[in-house]
Amino acid sequence: MSQMGDGMHGIGYDSGVTRRGMLMLGAGALFSGFVGSRSRWGIVDPYAGVDWGRHIRCKANFHTHTTMSDGGAQPADVIDLYAKMGYGALALTDHDTVGPKTDRKGPDRHKTTWPWQAFGREPEEAGMVAIEGNEISRLHHTGSFFCDYGDANVASEEDAVREIGVRNGLAMLFHPGRYSDKKTVEWYVKMYRTFPHLFGMEIYNCGDRYSQDRVLWDTVLTRLVAERPVWGFSNDDMHNPALHAGHNWNVMLVPELTSGALRRAMEGGVSFYVFAPEGHNGPPPPEIRAVSVDRCEGVISLDVTGHKRVEWISEGRKVHEGASINLDELDMLGSYVRATVYSASGGPLIGTQPFVLCARPRLSAAKSSCVRSGGN
Repeated sequence: MSQMGDGMHGIGYDSGVTRRGMLMLGAGALFSGFVGSRSRWGIVDPYAGVDWGRHIRCKANFHTHTTMSDGGAQPADVIDLYAKMGYGALALTDHDTVGPKTDRKGPDRHKTTWPWQAFGREPEEAGMVAIEGNEISRLHHTGSFFCDYGDANVASEEDAVREIGVRNGLAMLFHPGRYSDKKTVEWYVKMYRTFPHLFGMEIYNCGDRYSQDRVLWDTVLTRLVAERPVWGFSNDDMHNPALHAGHNWNVMLVPELTSGALRRAMEGGVSFYVFAPEGHNGPPPPEIRAVSVDRCEGVISLDVTGHKRVEWISEGRKVHEGASINLDELDMLGSYVRATVYSASGGPLIGTQPFVLCARPRLSAAKSSCVRSGGN
């Protein structure tokens, strides 16, 4: 386990490859499995590379505050708390506009809460991957990861996200529902089109403070998913340990517990998001043990336990219920589907990332050559 160092390089702006071209290259590799498929739907499966018997399920929180900004606990205590709750990855994302003890004029307020050793904690001893982070907070709050960027006086969100990319970092837009009266859908679409390293959107925050987060996510996906994905994440936004810790997390599916593997999973959407209203003291969320995709028949199946129901969403509408979805049996499908699995207890839930759909012409069974991915 490491703090950084082995991370995969982000997508450069001068790579000479367009965002659409990059997506199509990736989609082409995944679509190769259903050339000649009997189904009219091609499926891009973000979990296609997961070995369900071997990959590690790493519990991760990417939005956490300490007394280095406006949080209620020292960095060491926050690290210890998340280690005790079984998290395998943690980003301390103190506000870059607020210094220790909420000092809004401190000259070092923009700095990241980093490294953990400065606060007496070794990631390896805690059994965790430490991710350098910051919450860029002057305008639309934005998570910055894998770099030391912070600027309490940044002029625009575009400047902030651009600088994160220059420093080889990743960015996530935090709690967008807070800005529903200030930012338009067009603004979000433009941001995600402009910045490939803006990889995700927070869709559950500090419990579920902003239900509009998911409405916006579906709206942006509907507009963009044919060009590029936008992955969904659930984070504590922890300020008060007694009230906020352990209600939101992400299950990152990684072959090894390193910062490089975590970064690739963040960029590639190889994860599930979890919301547990009563936290770790309440009923556990359902578990998705495996995902399988039958490209020949156009069927996506979840191996799930501890659940009451599974809902499938396409472009903001519920289109199906059940652990498996046969795309060819449905008429109201859009450009993607995603699943939400609800607990038998009625509270906790776990959700998938979007599966991108591409309508394809049917071929005869004699010409079909199909590949199934997923479940062992």
